[in-house]
Amino acid sequence: MMFNTKIAALLHEEHVHTIKALQGLEEYLLTQTSRRLPDLADAKVRALLEDMLLSVAAEVERHFGFEENHLFRVLIEQGEAGIAAFLTEEHATILPLAQDLAVQARAALAGEGFTAEGWKEFHRSGIELCEREIFHIQKEEMGLLAAISMYVDGDADAQLAEIYKALVAASEAA
Repeated sequence: MMFNTKIAALLHEEHVHTIKALQGLEEYLLTQTSRRLPDLADAKVRALLEDMLLSVAAEVERHFGFEENHLFRVLIEQGEAGIAAFLTEEHATILPLAQDLAVQARAALAGEGFTAEGWKEFHRSGIELCEREIFHIQKEEMGLLAAISMYVDGDADAQLAEIYKALVAASEAA
């Protein structure tokens, strides 16, 4: 896919990575079922939960923060407050869900695993996160990236891309 702005290309790249991680989580959750506790001794299961913990939750938090604190301001200045408000509202639902799942995954990996009730909750919330975030990304791919190409000029694009790259580098270093 070709983009005429650096920031749209960067956001798209992260969207692709996040969808891949979410699809892996969703596939596992659908085959595992909520009644069968995961085997945390299995390296693949541990890696999947660590990916949820380290990758998805961190990417969602960084990505949403960047959009709300930097990108949406540029769009609002251009009179495009509607898309910013709509996506911010979705962020308010998705981010706490991702953060809560990361906390649950961290606790399970650090301790004795999941209880039957804890796994049911993680399973339900994990599927909800996958559905909500994938649909959210699709909306951003269709609407937000198009708005960026229409309303973000070259100077703002360069500045936004540098801010985003710095945020990614900082989160990877942490």
